[in-house]
Amino acid sequence: MRHDVSAEKYRVEKMPEYVVDMPGEGHGVLIAEQWVVTVAHSIFYDYTNTNLKVGSKYYEIEKVYIHPGYIKPRGNELSGDLAPLMQVLKSSSDIALIKLSSPVSDIIPISVYSEAAEKGRVITVFGKGATGNGLTGENVETKSLNQANKFQNVVESANGKWLTFKFDSPKNALPLEGMHGSGDSGGASIIYQDGEPYLVGLSSWQFATGDISEFKGGLYGTTAYQTRLSNYYHWILNIIGN
Repeated sequence: MRHDVSAEKYRVEKMPEYVVDMPGEGHGVLIAEQWVVTVAHSIFYDYTNTNLKVGSKYYEIEKVYIHPGYIKPRGNELSGDLAPLMQVLKSSSDIALIKLSSPVSDIIPISVYSEAAEKGRVITVFGKGATGNGLTGENVETKSLNQANKFQNVVESANGKWLTFKFDSPKNALPLEGMHGSGDSGGASIIYQDGEPYLVGLSSWQFATGDISEFKGGLYGTTAYQTRLSNYYHWILNIIGN
């Protein structure tokens, strides 16, 4: 969050009902009666037959479809110089679809944005991950609070697999400028058209350089990467049908 804005202004009393908490960590988003989309890196084990809470009810997961282009970082990429890890993250397709065993009937799914005009748009992003501010970075210990928050930013680039935005310092920032943190993965990034929300992105990763042991997330000037849903629109349709 901005260091000069009260944290209460970022808080939401209740997440949009189409935002779903994953079994392990992170979020998914209900995009059809029987389908939730999330980032592939939030699938920590075989979630088949695991229950997923959507709204106030629990639904059994029937199957998980991880995009064939997803690349899971290996052990040697998770230590030392960050450059190899950044290359892996950027080349990966960080998206997965979850099929529920029965349809959700009491919540309206959010529509997936299918156009290619995200650049320059103001996005609103939801998550329950770690918080902090742009001066000191994120405090990972706050992740356990599971506090629902939202922030806004402006899409800087919309190319191929990724939407990117930068966490600007106050003089160039939106009133609720922010970026995602640890535990926000898969959180919904939305825009509004004619008053209707559309899902444009899923929180994924932050660009960083140097040694991974010195990485501090959420600082001013950091660029965030989000899975760009319009890039995967046809893959989604091929999996779930019409």
